[in-house]
Amino acid sequence: MLMEYAFQEAHIGATLRSVPHGQAAMNYLSGNGQYADRARFPEPHLILLDWKMPGISGLEVLQWIRSGSDHRNVPVIVLTSSGRTDDVDTAYSAGANAFITKPSGVLELIDLLRALNVFWLRFTQLPGAVAAAARQAA
Repeated sequence: MLMEYAFQEAHIGATLRSVPHGQAAMNYLSGNGQYADRARFPEPHLILLDWKMPGISGLEVLQWIRSGSDHRNVPVIVLTSSGRTDDVDTAYSAGANAFITKPSGVLELIDLLRALNVFWLRFTQLPGAVAAAARQAA
């Protein structure tokens, strides 16, 4: 709920979709089960991935994304409370585009989301399929 609040307060022109755990993330990305309706659950243009999710971990989700899912080219930003060097190294080795330790306060989280929006959604050249999906959603 804090992320949803911060996302709204940051006035980002994109829609935030969240899921409760790793298996739900994989189901969402695959369009399986309750996530089959792409009008309600559109393809992501950027993935903010919690590293310490219940059940299937963020690492496992990241490995699945990068190992051949249809979303292997979507930028993945690992967002976590962990600042452990081995987590950072593991995330980058598994294909994360960035590893960010969650800010401790809501104002810092809003600033972070604004920065991510500017860099990843406004200025970064996205891979062809991701960019095409973003243009269709706009």
